[in-house]
Amino acid sequence: MSLKREMLVDAGITDNSVLDNIMQAYGAGIENAKAQAKSELQAENDTLKQQLEQQNQAIKDLQEKEGASEESKQQLADLQAQFDQYKTDSEAQLAQVTKTNAVALALKDVGAYNSEDLMKFIDLDKIELGEDGKPILEDTINSLKETSPYLFQGEDKQLNPNISVPGNPAADNGDNLSAEDKALFAGFDSV
Repeated sequence: MSLKREMLVDAGITDNSVLDNIMQAYGAGIENAKAQAKSELQAENDTLKQQLEQQNQAIKDLQEKEGASEESKQQLADLQAQFDQYKTDSEAQLAQVTKTNAVALALKDVGAYNSEDLMKFIDLDKIELGEDGKPILEDTINSLKETSPYLFQGEDKQLNPNISVPGNPAADNGDNLSAEDKALFAGFDSV
């Protein structure tokens, strides 16, 4: 659930400068989260590219040796197999990091009390990313809202308490007294 100006007005904030400050702070927080996720992905991507280049160079060096013996050819084949496995593992790891960051960013807008705690309840293997790179979480979030509603902020508006004092209670005219009590009080009035 994203923060909207109308929500703040409904909450009773009417000063435009306060609204602007809140919206700017919210926007800055979202931008910081996006920038952090992007920088983490970029750093991981750069590391993987560097390792890939090193592996490619090692393979080229072995291939360029003239008159390589059978042992060298076997080492080359083993290195190629390791490289292929490493490449596959790296691509899977990068896809997992990308998915994790996308889900973590998307959870900031679902109305959870703590999106990091909510992340523990989500099976990332079952989450798919859409064409735009955003995770498809509706079914997962809806099932979590049903099974664990305490993780999410309530969507109901708070009831405003009645703070005014209603005054003294109405005078009792004695209609709810028993006949014995009426007779007893009647006796005191005559004294």
